[in-house]
Amino acid sequence: MLKSSILLFFIIATESICWAGPVTSASLSKIGYKIEPLLGYEQVFRNTPTPHTSSRMTYGARLIVGQDKLSAEAEYTKAEDTENYLVAPQKITNKDDQFKLGVRSSMNLNAMFFVTARAGGQATKNINETTTNGVLVSTENSVSYNPYAGMQVGIHIGKNFSIAAGSNVIFKDLSDLTKNNYQTTLSVSLGTE
Repeated sequence: MLKSSILLFFIIATESICWAGPVTSASLSKIGYKIEPLLGYEQVFRNTPTPHTSSRMTYGARLIVGQDKLSAEAEYTKAEDTENYLVAPQKITNKDDQFKLGVRSSMNLNAMFFVTARAGGQATKNINETTTNGVLVSTENSVSYNPYAGMQVGIHIGKNFSIAAGSNVIFKDLSDLTKNNYQTTLSVSLGTE
């Protein structure tokens, strides 16, 4: 799975670089950056105690460096969800630290609206805390790596400020798409174009 995720990332990155065109000194002078605080809603797949999905809030920040046609992005988000089960009784808390690294391409539809396509890889560090009859067991899972892809629509408010809403799919299992995670985020961009 990791090899196919890495391969998918490099195919998308290579195609995006080819589409962007040649790099010249004039094009390098137009490189800008944006910082985006993020707030979102996420639906994640869980295996315990039975296979199901869980919904939760997520927050973080994104750094974008490049031009509208092609930019690099780095994103960090944090999310936590708690589920209570009366059967055991049992309480399960999942804490995730997620780091995305990828590429994006934006297109202005007019002077005010824009759309963005993005893709890359996500590393997730998960801590699972299970409390059964008052006994807490904490498990720190190994880092998992998955590809992601998403779309975003937004509105420019001035030269260095914009607001966007986006949706991403984190591909956990390409053979069973019901196990994928889905993120919906609202971001505010601050920075140069």
